[in-house]
Order: sequence, then structure tokens, then C-alpha cells
Amino acid sequence: MAAGMALLPGAATVAWAQPVKRLRIGLAAPNTTIDPHLQSNAPNNALATHIFDSLVVNDEASRSKPGLASSWKTIDETHWEFTMRPGIKFSDGTPFSAEDVKVSINRAGTIPSVASFRTYTRSVKSITASGNKLIFETTAPDPLLPNSLSRIRIISAKHKDTPSAEFNAGRAAIGTGPYVLKEYVPGSHVLLVRNESYWGEKSPWPEVQLRIVTDAGARVANLLSGELDLIDEVPYEALERIKGDKRFHLITGISSRVVYLAFDQSRDVTPFAFDLNGKPLPKNPFKDPRVRQAIDLAISRRAIVDRVMEGNAVLAAQFLPKGSFGTSPKIEPALYDPNKARALLAEAGFPNGFKLTIHGPNNRYVNDAKIVQAVAQMLTRVGIATTVEVMPWSVYAGKSANAEFSFCLGSWGVNTGETSNPLVALVTTFNKEGGTGASNMGRYSNPQLDAKVMEATRTIDNAKRGQLLADASEIVFTDRALLPLHFEKGLWAARKELGYVARADQYTLAMSVKKT
Repeated sequence: MAAGMALLPGAATVAWAQPVKRLRIGLAAPNTTIDPHLQSNAPNNALATHIFDSLVVNDEASRSKPGLASSWKTIDETHWEFTMRPGIKFSDGTPFSAEDVKVSINRAGTIPSVASFRTYTRSVKSITASGNKLIFETTAPDPLLPNSLSRIRIISAKHKDTPSAEFNAGRAAIGTGPYVLKEYVPGSHVLLVRNESYWGEKSPWPEVQLRIVTDAGARVANLLSGELDLIDEVPYEALERIKGDKRFHLITGISSRVVYLAFDQSRDVTPFAFDLNGKPLPKNPFKDPRVRQAIDLAISRRAIVDRVMEGNAVLAAQFLPKGSFGTSPKIEPALYDPNKARALLAEAGFPNGFKLTIHGPNNRYVNDAKIVQAVAQMLTRVGIATTVEVMPWSVYAGKSANAEFSFCLGSWGVNTGETSNPLVALVTTFNKEGGTGASNMGRYSNPQLDAKVMEATRTIDNAKRGQLLADASEIVFTDRALLPLHFEKGLWAARKELGYVARADQYTLAMSVKKT
């Protein structure tokens, strides 16, 4: 990064001095598609928010707000009424209708995907229209239906059977959102133009370029030189440099994104665990709770937060900070205890340890590759000789979703403000048709947990649901279904005259960038 920044003085001043006309944003993580229903992950969902609307939207604090639906209410335990806004049109001039909603929700829940949106549509039994009202019938009480619908972007019904390639080409990327897709070059950039017929508040930016700049040093260098106006995932080593430059300012906020480690707990033989001679272990060690506990105790979360994250993270013990809805007051972060870790490994039949490969992305989460390296070193110290394999998010996303790894790094934005969302997506039994475990990378399966979570998601009473979710959280983290590490802090940097409100979901949205 220092080498890149050293090239800046001189020509940089001229570029930087130009007023902002086309907003240029540097993004650390690449999207993998324009199709809003193909693969649910933060880069894809954030991009889709520019082009496509949803019935309900989430604000910067992940609170549900009116979107294409101006209001909603429950009729009874299994029926909801949503009132659609009148007069809305797609960017091609087609009127928005109930049919578009039906098609979008059906498509999002049925399109073949390695990271399906079925988690958010699985409770919908039927949708009927009456004037400007939409009546949703659910298969069981679903207290989080509005929040779930905020994840489903609405496409034009005429594209219900259109392949994803047509969305990427722009021909099917027809939405009612604040921007219209002008150009998409995978791995390079997305060019958007303002939707002049947008029903909501108009963006101040006639044109927006979202550039994919996965290298942290290059992102900072491009900001300082005037090639970019705002960047996300500011590297910690650049914080003082940016703070000391009066042309720029930092925007920070605690996110709801929990970073965690997942084990392969389904296969009898896992592909990346070996004996000391390099031969595959005959039995999957992660099916033994003593091995999972040993790894938990071998990891110093405090060292990761203080050294790897340089204090820009918060220790995590469960899916949300203690006191949040659905968390348990009984769960504490695991204490670092390498001696006990070694003893547990010996007890489990690995007195001399074993060999392991840990996988992770190298351009998706803050310091993701460094976290993986730190964990590998910690495990090696207790006898698990661990090698590291990291790869670009565009490759990693599909492999992790297909549960191809033995031990890997994951992350989840808990954007509902409560724990049923990560419980359903990350640790319930993987069931493509049922929409559970859609992002369960380790294919953990526990019938007791499944029953508790399903009961919670059908419980309208808040107090009862909160207790059920807390009970489910205790099962997850006592059994070490996965290992939470920390909650990220969001870090953006921008030109001084540009304002941005930090979002809990860490989305970087052009329409939220304002001139101050």
C-alpha cells in the first residue's frame, strides 16, 4: 500500500480538485451477478438495492421501513395485508403490479442457487391481490415476514423465466429502484444512471460508477489521488494517513456482521484433514465435540481483535451482542486455553495432533486473509499443523456455499436485529426445499435445535419467541456448531464534502451518499 501511495503527489492534486459529478465509489468486495435472486450475499444484495426495490426496506439501523409497500399489518396469525404504493413504474415504463411481486417471490425461492433466498420466502403459502392490497398467507405464523420481504427485490414479471445472463447483460435488469444499469463489467465496475422516474427521493448523482478495487492499498491510493470519491473497508494501516489529510474524513460504525469459523460436520471423511504423514484421516475429527472445543480454546479472540483488527472489532460470543433479542445471558466468549486444548486433543485420540487446511476469502471481509493466517498459527501451536488456502470471493463464495471445505471462515450480517435469521440460515439442517440452512457451510444438523428454531419462527408472542431463540442460541454455542470470532466495525473514507451514514449491514449505497 505504501508503494502505491508514494506515487500520488503531483498529478493527484489536479484530479482531486475537480467537483464531484459522477460519483465514483471503490468497493472492496466484488458482486458475482446482477440477477437479484441468484445468490444471496452482501455484495450482490447491496448492488441490487440500487436497481431493484423491495416491498419493505431496511434503514441504516436495520429497521423495517416502507418500500414498494406503503404500509402493512397483520390480519390474523397467518395473514398479512400489504398496501402497494400507486403509480410506480419500472425503468422501462411498465407499471408495477401485484403480478411482479408474485413472480419475484416465487422466483427468489425456486431459482437454482448455491446461496438461495428460500430462507426468506419459505413461509409464504399464497399471495392474492385485491385492489392495491396484497394478502400474504403464510404456512404458519411468521412474525418476521416484513423483514424477510426486505430481502426480496422485485423484478418485472415478464422476466420470470429469463436466465441470469440476461440480467448481467442489462437486458433484464429492469427495476423500480433509484438507478438504472448502464454497464456491467464483471470484476471491474458497474455504471449506473439515475432513474428519473423513480418514485422516491431522487439521488443527487446523475451517474454512479461502482468500481471493484479488491486491493486495499489501491483503494486508498485511488481515493487520495482523486480517482475515487468514497471507499469502503478502509485498511487500518491507512487510518492515520486519511485522518491527517484535511481533504477527507472517516465514517465508522459498529456493524451487525459476525465473523465466524465453520466445521465440516456432515461427512464421515473430511477432505482437508490429514494424519501426520499427510494421508486423509479415516474419520472426520470435527464430529468429535472434544476436537471442536479444543479448537475453540486454541483461538485467542482478544489477539485477533487487538492485533489483527487493531481494535476495530468487538469480541463475539454469539450471533449478536449480549442483550440483543434472542441472545442468551449465559453465553460468554471462550477463554484462550492452549493447554486444555492440547489435553482435549489427546483425549480425542490426537495426542500429536493432525494436519489441517483452513480456507478463507482474501477480498471479502475486513482482514479476512490475515484472520485465517492468525487462526492457523494458533492451531499449529497446539498441535494441529494448519496450512492456509485463501482465494478471491468470486471463487470462494460458491465453494463455501457448496460445503466443499473442512474448516473455513464465514461471516453473516445479522440485519434483522434478532437471532432467528442467522439461526435459520447458518445452523439449521440444510434443506434446499424447506429453505433452512441455506448458508450452513459445515452442514451442521441437530434435530433438537431445528425444532426449537422452527417453533420460535412461528411464535408471534415476543417474550416467548425471545426465550426460544435464547434457548436455541445456547444449543448452538454449547455444541460449537460454529465458532464466533468478532463483530466487524464498518470503515468508510470519503471526500470531506460527502456525507455517509454508517450502516449496520455494511452496505455501501450510492443513494445514501449526500453532499454536505
